[in-house]
Amino acid sequence: MIEKRLGVQERSNGVDFVVGGRAFEYAETKSDIRSSIGQLNKSRVPGMKKLIIPQKLSKYAIESTKGTGIGIENISGTVIKKSRKN
Repeated sequence: MIEKRLGVQERSNGVDFVVGGRAFEYAETKSDIRSSIGQLNKSRVPGMKKLIIPQKLSKYAIESTKGTGIGIENISGTVIKKSRKN
């Protein structure tokens, strides 16, 4: 579903998706959020970095990404937290 919304295919290494100089990681669980934050922080993509999550994990994701500049969206594309360009 996310691939269709972004119009891309999931990558085999690094961050899940790169679209227009922006990096995206998809996380389904709390443990996925931690590893996805690590992947986004390691990424050399020059633009914004976003974490895509199910709505039920929004509070945990907001808390986990404080101070990172990583933005958060739900799987429908609604922005929960804006990202800061790194």
